[in-house]
Amino acid sequence: MEHIDLTLFSICVQAAIGIMIFVAIGMLLNKDALFKNSVFAAVGLGVIGMLASLLHLGKPFSAIRALYQFGESWLSREIWFTAIFMALLVLIALLIILKSDNRRAIIGLAWGAVLVGLVDVFSMAATYSTSSVPIWQGNATFVEFYAATISIGAVLFLLLSFKEAVNMGRIAALAVAAIVIVQVAIVVPYFVAVAGNSSAALHGSLGILASMGLANSLKWIAILSGTVMVLWLVKGEQSKSFESLLAGSAFLLFAGHLVGRYLFYASLVVTGIGLS
Repeated sequence: MEHIDLTLFSICVQAAIGIMIFVAIGMLLNKDALFKNSVFAAVGLGVIGMLASLLHLGKPFSAIRALYQFGESWLSREIWFTAIFMALLVLIALLIILKSDNRRAIIGLAWGAVLVGLVDVFSMAATYSTSSVPIWQGNATFVEFYAATISIGAVLFLLLSFKEAVNMGRIAALAVAAIVIVQVAIVVPYFVAVAGNSSAALHGSLGILASMGLANSLKWIAILSGTVMVLWLVKGEQSKSFESLLAGSAFLLFAGHLVGRYLFYASLVVTGIGLS
């Protein structure tokens, strides 16, 4: 499980960003809702992600050097935007606990967190797409990262706040369906196309992925099943089993993207120097 720390970091932080996207939208559509459970879950996921990133560093204080390379390094930008997003997220949670009547400030900070978070996801993807790992160099990396952000965030938001989230069920479900369609339409043809490339590193990465074919199949089965489930759930009336079925959808989407992200890191085969 060599890559589990990076896998947890990226998936948990992106899930937190995704939750906040739907929290911010929900706050505009539902005048009295604060979606406390979703905000607190986002904080928890963010903390787990940050702790996982520190474990990956081995020497956490060595990351301080990267902070001074914001203008040259996508990794530096990723660190900064993740830190800013987490600071905004904690501030939102504190306001909800201590000053819940100040909705204007909470909504403003929520949208600020969303904007920073979306840039953070771009920075994460750019960190890898500009590296010397050919399999990561392409639009598929950006699509995979944003797909995880939106789909996991949407179902976790619905699961945690569906009683408050009036008018949000179909919005979240359609967002999941749309981003997964884009993910399939971009990622699958990308891997078909790179198979014809003569790069030894690319074929090394493809060989690793081929040896983990069962895991790759489980990734797509889980993501597609979770997507179909959430679409089916929001189409009809909320039954007694609605919450448990929604939990199943959230589990499938989270697990599918978690496996996919592990495969992403496992496919690392470089052709030169490491990350820029």
